[in-house]
Amino acid sequence: MELSKIHTLILVSVFTLIVAPAALCLEEPTSSKAIYNTFSDEEEMTMGRNAAAEVEKVQPILDDEALGAYVEKIGQRIAKDSQRPKLQYHFKIVNTPVMNAFSLPGGYVYVNRALLDFAESESELAGVLAHEVGHVVAYHSMNDVARRWLVDRAIYESQKAGLVTDQQMQDMLKQYGGPILLFVDRKFSREEENEADMLGLYNVTRSGWDPNGLVQFLGRLIRVGADQSLVELLLRNHPLPEDRVANLATELKQVKTNARLTKNSTAFVRMKEYLSKLPPAPEPPQEPAKSQ
Repeated sequence: MELSKIHTLILVSVFTLIVAPAALCLEEPTSSKAIYNTFSDEEEMTMGRNAAAEVEKVQPILDDEALGAYVEKIGQRIAKDSQRPKLQYHFKIVNTPVMNAFSLPGGYVYVNRALLDFAESESELAGVLAHEVGHVVAYHSMNDVARRWLVDRAIYESQKAGLVTDQQMQDMLKQYGGPILLFVDRKFSREEENEADMLGLYNVTRSGWDPNGLVQFLGRLIRVGADQSLVELLLRNHPLPEDRVANLATELKQVKTNARLTKNSTAFVRMKEYLSKLPPAPEPPQEPAKSQ
C-alpha cells in the first residue's frame, strides 16, 4: 500500500474519534475527557509524575520555602474547587526570567518567577494558576497523548501486517511527534486556551478571587507585546489573541460575583517585597548558533 494512503487511513481512524470543542456558551464548561482517552486518573498522575521528574532535571526550580508555600496555598485552594479535585496537585516556581506558566498531566503546575514579578495582584496570579488547572481539568494534554498513542498503535499494526517497512514507520513516528510527548513545549489550540480560560474564570470565582484578575493580566500582556524585547518572554506556549480577552469580558457579565471576592492581599504584597530582595533569576542557557 502506498505511504500516502497509509497516512490517510491512520489520520481518518484517529480523527473520526475527535469531538470538536464546544463553542462558548456563557456557562462553565463541563469537564469530560475525549472518548478515545482511556487512561485512568491513576495512569495520568503516574505519567505526570514521570514528566515532572524529567522537567525538573532541566528547569531550575526555585528552592524557597516561603515563596513555594505561598504559591502552593493559592494553587491548592483552586484545585480543591476545580472539577477534578481528587487529583494530587503540585505547584512549583521555576527560577527563570522567562515569563511562562505550564501544566503537566495529573495536576503538576509550574509558574515562572518572571510571571510572579509581572503579576500586579493576587487575583491575577490566582487567575493564571486557575487557567493552568483548567488545562488539567479539561484533559488537554492527556487527550493529546491518547491521540498520539492511537497513531503509534495504528502504525505498529500496519507494520505488523506488512503494510509499512521499518523505515516508513520511523518516518511517520518522526512526523507525528514520536512516542514521547514534550508537555512543556506543547502549544495548545485556541479552542483549548479558551476552554481553560472559562474553566479558570469560574474556578477562581468559586475559590473566592475576583475573576477580573485573569482579564487584567492578559490585557497587560497584550499591551506590553508591542515592546519587541518582551515578546520573546511572554508565555511562549500561550497565544494571546485579543478575542480571548473579549470572550472573558463577555462571560464576566454573566457571572454572579459578590463584593467579598479577593482582589489583592497583604500576603501578595509581602510576597512581592520578598521576591524583589532575592538575587536575580539566572538567565537561561543560550542555545548554540546553528550553522548556515
